[in-house]
Amino acid sequence: QRPIKPFPAAARPTFNYGGAFLAAVLMRARVRKIFRNIRDPVDLVVLMNSVHPHIDLSFFYATGLTDGLFEGCAAWLHPDGSAEIMTSALEEQAAKKSGLPLHIFRHREEPAKLLRDLLRGHRRIGVNAAELTYEAYTRLRKYAPKNARFLDVSEAVVQARLVKDATEIESIQKAGDIASKSFEETLAFIRPGVEEAEVASELVYHMQKNGATGPSFRTIVGSGPNGAEPHYTAGPRKIEKGDLIVIDFGSLYRMYCSDVTRTVVVGPPSEEQRLMFDTVAQAQKAALAKMRPGTKGKAVDAAARVLIDATKYKGLFIHGLGHSVGLAVHDGGGLFTTSELVIRSNMVMTDEPGVYIPGFGGVRIEDDVLVTPKGARYMSSAPLELREL
Repeated sequence: QRPIKPFPAAARPTFNYGGAFLAAVLMRARVRKIFRNIRDPVDLVVLMNSVHPHIDLSFFYATGLTDGLFEGCAAWLHPDGSAEIMTSALEEQAAKKSGLPLHIFRHREEPAKLLRDLLRGHRRIGVNAAELTYEAYTRLRKYAPKNARFLDVSEAVVQARLVKDATEIESIQKAGDIASKSFEETLAFIRPGVEEAEVASELVYHMQKNGATGPSFRTIVGSGPNGAEPHYTAGPRKIEKGDLIVIDFGSLYRMYCSDVTRTVVVGPPSEEQRLMFDTVAQAQKAALAKMRPGTKGKAVDAAARVLIDATKYKGLFIHGLGHSVGLAVHDGGGLFTTSELVIRSNMVMTDEPGVYIPGFGGVRIEDDVLVTPKGARYMSSAPLELREL
């Protein structure tokens, strides 16, 4: 089965939710979705931020905000879908864009009173424990009613965020378009004598020039033997003729991420390099064909892993096939050998098999994939073939 090609840019659907009313409807739907996934009912869910980088991205999911840092701020979610924001004066202008009720603190002593007032009367309080620092939990515990119980609702938050709504899909698609275009523009820069870090810098420059807020993670440029390290970043090694280069990159657009990997070769590929690339390319296609609603994550992973393990590269695919993408690059669910995650429509997952040979190099091909009722389609459009530079 041939992989479904990405929509041409002109044919992609766009979603215009212009107006505060429709934005509010969308946010209420997200809050309700979180509560629907909570097994033990709670009176309230608090999404509490600490200092950067300990910022709960679910705060932005529930409020719809795409600007601001919101250190020490919180979103207060209610079962009817309503929400409020406790914000510092520093973030007041950004917070107003949500259209939600605001509780603003201007001095260091004011958050204590706000926390006490907002927690008053609540007995069962949900927290996103996976993103909550101990210090923030201690503050909540201090100002909550003495008989209040705190319940971990992090799994419900993950489940809500796994299935994207139309505005999320649009933002991820834009992030993918920016990343793909920027990669194409960077290829001419890659040549013998250029450092890996210079290639990464050039790629990030193009992404921001093309409309990204910034990169969605540290750009990976692994040339030659460095390509055998999946999470290598980009160092001082100079690119040489004959190198395979693993380039893993993504852009951030309205706080949503893309995540794409391409492997290129400097000059004609050797027989070994071509075989590695073709094996990984076939594995990616096999996994894409399995990525349908109702399929378990481990079955998608197996489609790629069985193919690779039937070749001389058995055991050299050393990570899971993919992960969810959204506000975070790793947005919750994963596709790996024991994954019980059930694929659903409007999930966005990566499809990224790889083969890694220590001392020689690696090949990885990665695309963001949107699951639809009829199957799956790539959201990244950078050409999939082995590029000879």
